[in-house]
This record gives sequence, structure tokens and C-alpha cells, in this order.
Amino acid sequence: MYAKGMTTRQISETIEDIYGFEASEGFISDVTDKIPPQIEDWQNRPLDEVYTILYIDAMHYFVRNNGVIRKLAAYVILEIHAEGKKEVLTISIGENESSKYWLSV
Repeated sequence: MYAKGMTTRQISETIEDIYGFEASEGFISDVTDKIPPQIEDWQNRPLDEVYTILYIDAMHYFVRNNGVIRKLAAYVILEIHAEGKKEVLTISIGENESSKYWLSV
């Protein structure tokens, strides 16, 4: 919600309306300040040379933008380490799932 331009007050009110619990503006501000550095660290982390198991899939969802509803795909690549630990390697957004897109990955 913050990334879409909502103020901390609007986010607080929306959470109260939708989920029925209070999240103060200060709490919302604290969360939005802590998330970007974690995202940047995740995006810049080194990748392994070899992966044991990869799951590659897309999740489809609808987005309303300027009154128009569009179907998008969130492409996800998930790794399972030899020790059994799971890690999301990438998430990217595309217009729809296609073999042409997966070849570019």
C-alpha cells in the first residue's frame, strides 16, 4: 500500500477496515523503513553456481490499474538446498506465463 502512494494514516485505516485490528501510523512507518534495506540485500546476494532442485512456476492474479483490470503473472523460482532448506531465488512480474519468457530466465 505504501509503495502505491498511500499515507501511513490511510494504511492504518485500511488495515482497520479490512482486518479489524489497529496498526498505528508509527508501526506502519517503522515497517516501511525496515523493509527496503532487506529487499536490497536479498536482491544483491550472491547466487550459488549449482542448485540441487529448482521449482519454476508462475502465480496468476488480477490487477486494477486506472480502472482497467489486467491479468499478470508472478514468476517464481524456488530452490531446495541439499540440506533441505528452501530459498526463493527470484520473483518477477510479467504479462502472462509463456515458454518464451522462461527461456529468457
